[in-house]
Amino acid sequence: MLWKSIKDYFFSHIILVIMGVGGFLSAIVTLFIDINALVSIKWLIFVIFISLVIVALLIGLLNDTFLKKNFYGDIETLELKYLKKRTEKGEVFKNLSNIKFNYGDVVKIYYLDNSNVEQFIGIGIISHVQPNQICHIEFLSKNDIEMNNIKKVFFSLKLNKDEILTLLSEKEV
Repeated sequence: MLWKSIKDYFFSHIILVIMGVGGFLSAIVTLFIDINALVSIKWLIFVIFISLVIVALLIGLLNDTFLKKNFYGDIETLELKYLKKRTEKGEVFKNLSNIKFNYGDVVKIYYLDNSNVEQFIGIGIISHVQPNQICHIEFLSKNDIEMNNIKKVFFSLKLNKDEILTLLSEKEV
């Protein structure tokens, strides 16, 4: 997972970094260095170019990593805020993540207890989405948990096989 995110970051930013470093190095070289005078200076400029590209990518990657506050992997970035309201379309949440919900999305809702252990709340369907990231979730399966005492709620768009089987068995009963 970590290697894939690093690889995706490098491939998505490599063109911009090469253009930026190339332009910067080109300006410095044309101002201060006569390339025709020495042949070996070209290799030095090439090594400096490659080093600056790598350093720029690593600094950008570290900056993005620290700004995301990944304490629990992707969990911290998939946060919902429970608005303590219930309508005929379901319970109302505010989506604090950068993932946009669509009507009919199936989500797994959970929270982290005092020991930072995931506690399953339920599985629901997005029944209404508002432009300001507020959504209504109609629970298909829900544990008996008092939602008003929970401060942070998280969601996942991935469902395990066991969760799907549990959901299907509850609907048949």
